[in-house]
This record gives sequence, structure tokens and C-alpha cells, in this order.
Amino acid sequence: MNRNLKIADSMLDLIGDIPLVRLNRIGKETGAEILVKPEFLNPSGSLKDRVAVRMIEQAEADGLLTPGARIVESTTGNTGAALAFVAAVKGYQFTAFVPADVSDVCRLSIMQAFGAEVTSFEIDGELGSLAGRKICLDLEETESNVWWSRQFANRQAVAAHRDTTAQEIIEKTDGQLDAFVASFGSGGTLLGVGQALKEHNPHILIIGVEPASYPMLSAQNQTIVPGLSGGITVDLKASGIVDEIICLDDQAAIQMAHRLAQEEGIFCGISSGANVVAAVLAAERLGPGKRIVTCLCDNRDRYFYQEAYIT
Repeated sequence: MNRNLKIADSMLDLIGDIPLVRLNRIGKETGAEILVKPEFLNPSGSLKDRVAVRMIEQAEADGLLTPGARIVESTTGNTGAALAFVAAVKGYQFTAFVPADVSDVCRLSIMQAFGAEVTSFEIDGELGSLAGRKICLDLEETESNVWWSRQFANRQAVAAHRDTTAQEIIEKTDGQLDAFVASFGSGGTLLGVGQALKEHNPHILIIGVEPASYPMLSAQNQTIVPGLSGGITVDLKASGIVDEIICLDDQAAIQMAHRLAQEEGIFCGISSGANVVAAVLAAERLGPGKRIVTCLCDNRDRYFYQEAYIT
């Protein structure tokens, strides 16, 4: 977003250009400065707006997405909401395929409010949670008007954060930071911001955070299903950009999300809580005078009924 903008052409103009906010109470005892980037200020309520508009507009430029097309994605929430939002602005249909066992009424309601069709699927069977991606692949291959955004493999998801999120961090800190912390979900934030920050200053510490109940980045061996898995995760592991991985349980992330609301007035979600827990741990280790930056991924409104650390 251009903060000097008086009249926007559409809500898409309000994506990005999110300022940093200093934590004044949480982590104060470390003597370090912890800065958070409240990405839930994006129009659909998460940092995935950056990714959704970048993927869709690149697909338009490449001729893969044309008027009357339907966008499909397998998603648990934030990417689905962002795609539904951008699709609504641009006039596309959007269908989200959501795993039945992790469906949450808040996330589903947000997608549906933007006009999305939401279809649940069972993760039982040989493909497990990849079943949703297989549905998307089959639809794209059999229906000429369907485009699958491929959030876990689309390199535009990385480019969006490298070209916008990271540049905002560098600009707003005058390039002076010691560590960046980000939860690992699809991997786009961690890889994109990490690439840009390491290029700016290779000594900046890049810390990945992930749920202890579902470790992906720290997993030693993963089965790659061609066309369905791998993608950004493989790129991230091969990049060597991540200096440290912190695994956190749900309770630590939930408690910090509550603290952020009650002590800092920041109404963010559970993965944001995990990011701040990891940022405080980094601050304790790095010590006074150091600056740690992290992103607050989404809004607390999608965790009213189910509080869990999912990315």
C-alpha cells in the first residue's frame, strides 16, 4: 500500500507497505529490540495477500489465467482467504479444497464471505493430506478453464516476499537488523525474505519456526510425490539460507498470542505467537542492543473456535 494514497483503484492497492511495530513489554528483559510486522493489516487479514495477487497476476501475464476461469487450491485457510479475496476483486471463481479434519468454521467463513466455493475432502488413503492437491491437479488437467495456483510450488510465492516483504523490512530498519524469524508453512516467506536479507547482509541470522507436531523443515527424510509435493520446501532446504530451526508446541504459541493481545494490544494469530516466542529466544541469546524482526502472519479472528499452531 502507498501510505500517501488518497483514493485506491481497488482493494488490491492496499496490499503491503506494512510498518514495523516495536514490542515494548514482551521481551523487554532481553535488552534487545524486537520488531514485529503486523501482516494481518493486509485486506484479507494475512500476509498471503502478497502471494495471492503475485501468483494470479503472473498467471494472467503468462496467459494461464483468462476471464471466466476458475482458480482452485488445496488450503487450510490463509492462502484460501487471500485467493478468494483477489479472485473477488478480479472477477474469477475460486474453489478451495479443505481437509475435513482441519477445517475450521472461522477460516471457512472468511473464504465463503469472499464468494469462494469451499469443498472438504478426507485425507485418508495413500496420498494423505496431498489428496486435495491431487483433486486440483486432476481438475486442471481435465477442465480447460481451471487454473491451480500451486501455493507450495509456485515460485511467485517466494518472489512476492523477496521483492516486497523483505524490501520493506530493509527500508524500515535502514538495513540494520541482526535476525529474522518466520514460521515455516509453504516456505515462501522464509525463503523469499531470507534470500533478500542474506543478499543485503550475509551475517543476518535467519531462523525458521515450525510446529513440533508437524515438523517439515527439520524432517530428515521426506517422500516427494512428483507434481504434488516438494517445490518450495525442497528449494528452501537446498538454499542453506536457514541458520537455525526452532520447533514449538501449540501451548507456547497460544500463550504468546494471548500475551500479545493483552500486553501489546496486538490481535494476531497463533503462528504469530510462535514467531514472537522464537524472536524472544533469539533476543535472549543475542543480547542487548541487537534487533530481531519477525512477521505476524494473520489475524486472531480465524482462531476463535480452534486455537492451534498451524502454518
